[in-house]
Amino acid sequence: MINASMVLCDRHFGGINYPVGGVGGIAKSLAKGLVDKGSEILYRANVTDIIVENGKAVGVRLSGGRQFFAKTIISNATRWDTFGKLLKGENLPKEERDFQKRYVKAPSFLSIHMGVKAEVLPPETDCHHFVLEDSWSRLEEPYGSIFLSIPTVLDPSLAPEGRHILHIFTTSSIEDWEGLPRQEYEAKKEKVADEIIRRLEKKLFPGLQSSITFVEVGTPKTHRRYLARQSGTYGPMPRNTPKGLLGMPFNTTGLNSLYCVGDSCFPGQGVIAVAFSGVMCAHRVAADIGLEKKSPLLDNALLSLLGWLRSLA
Repeated sequence: MINASMVLCDRHFGGINYPVGGVGGIAKSLAKGLVDKGSEILYRANVTDIIVENGKAVGVRLSGGRQFFAKTIISNATRWDTFGKLLKGENLPKEERDFQKRYVKAPSFLSIHMGVKAEVLPPETDCHHFVLEDSWSRLEEPYGSIFLSIPTVLDPSLAPEGRHILHIFTTSSIEDWEGLPRQEYEAKKEKVADEIIRRLEKKLFPGLQSSITFVEVGTPKTHRRYLARQSGTYGPMPRNTPKGLLGMPFNTTGLNSLYCVGDSCFPGQGVIAVAFSGVMCAHRVAADIGLEKKSPLLDNALLSLLGWLRSLA
């Protein structure tokens, strides 16, 4: 309900709005804002280790060997990656052990990005579609349901004249793609994508296959590589009966000066939820380093209350 209320308030109050030029504009605007405020962003800078000294996070090490040190370290990797890959040799804090007991990694996605001739789409085609052909029992099966977005319906400037962009995605697990020789991997990508396109052609857009001018397929391995997420996961999913968001950890960790942010923190997955996590983390860090006022007594009471609530999950 918390996630739903945030989405409804943000996206539906006063109508749904989309950024002109595509959602990538949001990331570019954020990056520009950081640089304008004096920050420096390093691209192609792969962090391999969080450096710990005397039980405190003090810096990070990049794949090329460079090291950066700071008073505060914030990881936007998943908590599985943060405590499983970046903190080598460190004991897993109790909060992280509890998190891994309560949550499992949701599967990843198979994504298809396509360019098609505009005439294949009927007039007044909607931007978003969800396809489930047979029964609800297939909803959570790999490749069982298909999500489709057509951003050029709303913003034609994203594609050349007379063309549309289709983004198709469906759930898929990385285990389905591991251990394949390169040739078999590429053949399987083509086969699975062709089957999904055929299903869309049958259900929504006759002639879709013959209208394709460009196609690119990404698997869970692609998500793992480019998003640096363990198994290419979409994020945490309750292991047993869901208890709302009670079991989600907040931004602090069991390691001094290390904070986590993103979809494996409260309140979970999705752009709005992750943005909310970022705002919470910013306030927490600002209070801890003295940029905002805080009350140690109230802080300890609140953290104890939140810890008790999480234990109920």
